[in-house]
Amino acid sequence: MWKTRSANFSTTISIVLLSSGLTILPAQAGPEFSNAHKKIERAIETAASKSPVDAMWLRHDALLIAVDKDKTNAKNYAKGICEFLAENGFATQHTSIVIADQAMLRKRNQVIKLSERRCD
Repeated sequence: MWKTRSANFSTTISIVLLSSGLTILPAQAGPEFSNAHKKIERAIETAASKSPVDAMWLRHDALLIAVDKDKTNAKNYAKGICEFLAENGFATQHTSIVIADQAMLRKRNQVIKLSERRCD
């Protein structure tokens, strides 16, 4: 399972997300998330039907999901993630979802945004 937390990865995410207008900054030095956050992350990663996805909380209200861009409609996937979060107790979190290109993230440690959505 892919779970990099390197400083370079964190910096790359910060720069890309800030340049896209999102004000999401990943927590530094080993962020701790609630058990509910961890369960959501695992559920998203294991429930992927078309192809594997990587999910990582950046903050308590910001979720990065890396998908295979050739097999996933990023906009629809983000909408589905918002619905999934609402069904699982995250409706009041107003979570920001960033769907990114999994290949670029894994190969070059770059976040190439395919879609973004704020779950309201």
